Amino acid sequence: MNVRQEFLDIFQDYVDFPVSEVPTDKPFKATSGLDSFVFIEMISAVEEHFNIRIPNSDLLGFQTLDDMIHYIEGKTAQAALA
Repeated sequence: MNVRQEFLDIFQDYVDFPVSEVPTDKPFKATSGLDSFVFIEMISAVEEHFNIRIPNSDLLGFQTLDDMIHYIEGKTAQAALA
């Protein structure tokens, strides 16, 4: 599974420009224009796609796309070991 590409494919569904234009190491909320409602919708789609749960308390730690990708990679790795 390529978590990075799958996540970016989901992210693409929520922005009106090519995802490649958003640097994965920069704060994405400002560069992507996502409002909080759309962000929560995207998180729900991520949870469903990867079959994971992301507690609200963890959402505050997501500043960059890389933060989200690494988090998802960790969660999916944990699930694979369970």
